[in-house]
This record gives sequence, structure tokens and C-alpha cells, in this order.
Amino acid sequence: RKFLVHRYAWLRKMAEKRANTIMVDHIPEHLRSDAKLAEFFEKIIPGDNNVKSAYVTKDTTHLLHLSTQLKKDEAALHQAKAQWVKNEEEGKGRPTMGGSCGGREVDCIDHYTKEIQDLQPKVAEEREKVQKEAEQVGGVNLNNGFVTFNDRMSAEVALRLTGITADKSELILEPPPEPSDIQWADFTQDQTARQGREILGYALTVGLYFAYMPIVVAVTNLADVIDLGALDTVWDSVAPTLGLQIMIAMLPTFLITIYKFCFTLKAAAWAQHKLQAWYFWFQLFFVCLIAAIGTNVIGFTQVMFTDPFSLPGVLADTLPSATHYYMNYLVMQWLTQAMVLTRYIPLSKFKLFSQIFSEEEAKELAEPEDQDYYGLGSRSAQFVTFALIGIIYGTMSPPVTVISCITFAFMRLIYGYLVVFAETKKPDLGGVFWVTMLYHTFIGLLVYTVVMTGVFYRRGNDAGPMLISLPSIFYVLWSMRRFESQFSWETLPFQELTDEATLKATKREIKGEYMQPEMIKG
Repeated sequence: RKFLVHRYAWLRKMAEKRANTIMVDHIPEHLRSDAKLAEFFEKIIPGDNNVKSAYVTKDTTHLLHLSTQLKKDEAALHQAKAQWVKNEEEGKGRPTMGGSCGGREVDCIDHYTKEIQDLQPKVAEEREKVQKEAEQVGGVNLNNGFVTFNDRMSAEVALRLTGITADKSELILEPPPEPSDIQWADFTQDQTARQGREILGYALTVGLYFAYMPIVVAVTNLADVIDLGALDTVWDSVAPTLGLQIMIAMLPTFLITIYKFCFTLKAAAWAQHKLQAWYFWFQLFFVCLIAAIGTNVIGFTQVMFTDPFSLPGVLADTLPSATHYYMNYLVMQWLTQAMVLTRYIPLSKFKLFSQIFSEEEAKELAEPEDQDYYGLGSRSAQFVTFALIGIIYGTMSPPVTVISCITFAFMRLIYGYLVVFAETKKPDLGGVFWVTMLYHTFIGLLVYTVVMTGVFYRRGNDAGPMLISLPSIFYVLWSMRRFESQFSWETLPFQELTDEATLKATKREIKGEYMQPEMIKG
């Protein structure tokens, strides 16, 4: 309930542009124009003068190509001018390009200036052509877009509408992401191929599970293969956790690549949330339960699906012997997180860019950090995993809990500085990642109750301890269900929308428009 206070405060302060806008998907063909879509929502929302504007995504394939080339040339011209300033300081001339294989050298600044002058009228002409064609229903107008209302109440009423048309698959309404966070390429994907891409995405994810596990296990057993002589004892304790950490660090890149290629994500923050959801399951199996899985991935998976009642015994036989391994793993995080504190990758990029650009521009080009591994989705899944190690193994070996608490205290210092003072602010979802972390914690608690029930069954003198532990499994399941259905946190309740605190709240400022960037003049 404390979270609801923070969530509602975040929703109250949402920028008016975002709060008053809804995202519309699967627009039926007869409504595929800005005017028709605006007219439709004006009719179905009670009251008059509700809709401020509507925008249906356009097929801008050629315009996007021209605009992208124009931006590249503008960036190249900016870089050439920056290089010229540096050359003047060193007593050199203007930067040139070409000249290899007998070719003629060309002045970079003159070349890109001419390219930009040639492209600008072409971009303006193509934009005007698309705008004219978009006045007709259908055509370049695609099946998704945005509707902005004059007030937030109208937007909230629209979001909660059901049965808008007889076809439930039409007019799917969602809260929009921040304009600057939108991945417009996802809006222009071929809708007929979406389902096929999604099936491919799930197949690749499952394939990654089965292909990746043997690699992780092989790296985990690296200490048995390498002999370092006098340092062999140290190597035996460090190599398995170090190898697992390296392999797990590569996993988010594989996952996000699959999702960007196969799924319609629409916003970078939503992509991070999808990464969080799937990366957690890989972490749960590859990290928390790797001692039970061992080298037989297929066998463990088969037991899990065909004979789930034997799972407590399997976990009870394997996990208690791995507690020292997880203590080493958590201690290894101290070094890993300390390296994150140095921000060595953005620092290296800054040093590189500062050779050409000013410090302010170099800083801007060096940010943000790699969002595959250091993004909010990946971090959220990792942090829950660290907590679950303390939960699952803490009763079997209390020092694991102590080390887990020390790890989080250390990370609190690191990220309390990084997020607030060092890293650039990212578009956020107002607590969605936190709620997902809590749900994942429930899953970890379910694993814990299953493991401990199995331990009591295997090691108890009689069935008494096991019978006492068994009901906790059902209590956790009941709590998970209550957690999912009890609280209304996604949107502000209607009574909050008219509350004085909502009306007087200072709204956040956001950049961008709910319109494809190439369609915006200037």
C-alpha cells in the first residue's frame, strides 16, 4: 500500500501531453485517417469538444530513408566542423575524405554541405506528398496511432472502454509511452507477419534455453579442467562463479536481440520490461537452480513437466550442497558492482569522443550506458536473483543470508549514487518494474517453500516437519493471486482524477510529439 502512494503521486504528476493521450492499435480500415479517428472518438466519449487531435501512423518508407540520410549527413558535417577546429589548433587544414586508390580528395565540409542542400528539398517534397495522401482513408495510413484529448478525464474514460466494436480484436487502447521513447519502426511493421514473428521469437527463446545451459555448465566446471598449480585452490573457488557471471552477462544481449527482431515492442522502456520478465526466468534456472539442473537440462525439464510432484525431492537432494557456491557467487558481486561504479565504458567513450568534440558534446555522445546489461530490465532481474539466493539458501546455510544483506547494503550505496547523480535519466513506467520484481519474489518464495518441504521430507525423522511446511506452498500461491488481483495500481481511480491533489500537482515536462519524427517539419 505504500507503493500505491508513490504510484499515484507519479500518475498525478504525469505530463499533460502523455496523460491526455491514448495509444490505439488495430484500427479498422474505415477509421484509418487522422480526421476519421478523431471524429469516431468524439462521438463515443460523452460530452462535446473532447478530442484535441488524432494521428494515425503513416507508411513513410521513402521519407524515412531520406530523413535518415539527412540526419547522417548533418551529423557528419557537425563532426567535420569539430575536426576542423581541432586541426586549426594543431596547424592543419580542413578535413578531407577520399584520395585512396587514385581518387580525388574532397573537402568534408563542402561535401556534406552540398549533400544536405540537395536532400532538404527532397525531404520536404516527400513529406508533403505523404501528408496529402494521408488525407484519404487507408492508403499510407496504417492500423495504429494516437488520440489526444483536451482533458485527462476523457482520456481515462476512453482507456477503460470495452465493447467499442463487435470485434474485440479491433481498437485496442493502451496508455502511451513517452514520445521520446517510442520505437516508430515497430508501428510500421507488417501486421500480417506479426504472429509469425512472435512464434519465431518464442522458439528462439526456448532454443536459447537449451543451447545456452550446456555452455554455462561447461564454464561452471572450468575449475576442474585448468590447473594453476599453487594458485589452484584460489582458482577452484573463483573460476566457477566468474565464468557463470560472464556468461549470464551476455544473455540480455541475446534476449533483447531476439525481442527487437521478433516482437512488436513499441517503446524502449517496454522492451526493458519484456527483458526483465524473461531474463528473470533464465536467472532462476541458470543461477538459483543450476545445482539441481547440473548437466542434464533436458532431463530436469522433463521431470518438471511430467512428474512435478518429484521436484521437491530432486531439489532437496541437490540444492543444500551448493550453499558455499552461492556464498562465493554473492561475494563476486561485490567486485562486479564496484566495476559498475567506475562507469568504465561510458568513461572510455567520453575519452574517445573528447578527442574531436567539446566536453559537453562528448559527454552526451558517451551516454547512456549499455542498456542490454545495465538497463532497468536486466538490473531488476539480477537484483531479484540476488535476493532469492538469500531466501532460498538462507535457511539451509544462514551465512548466505548475511552475505546477501551485505551485498544489498553495498549495492544501495553504489546505485544510490549512480542513478541519482551519474547516469542519465531514462523514460520510466512509474513502478511497473518494481511490481514485476515483487511478483518474481513471490515465485522465489514458492521455490523456497517447495525446497524446504522437500528437505524436511528427505531429512526429517518423521513426516511432522514436512506436514507443517506443506501448507506454506498453498499460502504463497494464495498470496500471489491476491497480489495480482487485489490492488488497482495501473491507472488512477476516477475519484483520484477529480481530487484536488491531482488537479494542483506540478506536471512533469517531456520532449517529443506523438507523431513520427520524419513527419514533423523542421
